[in-house]
Amino acid sequence: MTETLFFDSLTHTSHRGDWLGQEKFDASLTRLLKEIETVKPYRACLVNIAGHSDNDELAAIASQHRDLFVPIAGFNPATHTSDAGIESELAELAERGFAGIKLHPRLNDYDPLDARCLKAISHAARCKLVVLIDTLFRQKGRYVAHPADIIDRIAFSCPDTRIVLLHGGAGALLDIYEIVRMRVNLLLDTSFTLMRYAGSSLDDDIRFAFRSLDQRTTVGSDFPEYSLPEVRHHLARFLDELPQAKSDNIFFKNLDRFFAEWSERYL
Repeated sequence: MTETLFFDSLTHTSHRGDWLGQEKFDASLTRLLKEIETVKPYRACLVNIAGHSDNDELAAIASQHRDLFVPIAGFNPATHTSDAGIESELAELAERGFAGIKLHPRLNDYDPLDARCLKAISHAARCKLVVLIDTLFRQKGRYVAHPADIIDRIAFSCPDTRIVLLHGGAGALLDIYEIVRMRVNLLLDTSFTLMRYAGSSLDDDIRFAFRSLDQRTTVGSDFPEYSLPEVRHHLARFLDELPQAKSDNIFFKNLDRFFAEWSERYL
């Protein structure tokens, strides 16, 4: 287990060490690099959230640690007033060497089915960008549909875009599982959910997904909210139950496949 590559779907850091403008969690690069030493071999999607972290800073960190980090830019489609603006910014991010974009409808306060969001997801495919979208869609300020219905609409509208469904919809995981099962461009991610709901019935749902959909599921730490050692230790309870081939798919091969084009260009 300890010698298997851990390709972490979701990691955040900052030079200042703050997280979402607060100091509740230590998001420093120093802490992250120290924890990486305890879980090697390791690779991660280093991810920004638009409005809360800086893409230039992330690009600089990723360029200094090319062997570790796949850079994912924060992107907020709600700041745009035209399709042309969305297309232009996505093309620029791709040209700068970002491997994908992170969409966070809840923290950026927009409807995940807003036409601008769908435009961004669809156009990302043309720019060869992978889309990571936070699936914890509930918001205090607006009604949003059931997570599985949202994902179904996105998957239908954007069939050519590679999409990582961060957190797997939490309690809606099995409903989303059924959508992912039908679409090869989707990955069901269990970061945050695996730890946040540990000991609940979601443990069995995740085990089921790992057993029966190993080619479409992936795992991550959501650092700094959870530490790399505690996540890897917790994952061992799930992945050690599986045949090595299934465990390898979940632990690194599925994300390797999603980012293969980017890796060929930049590594």
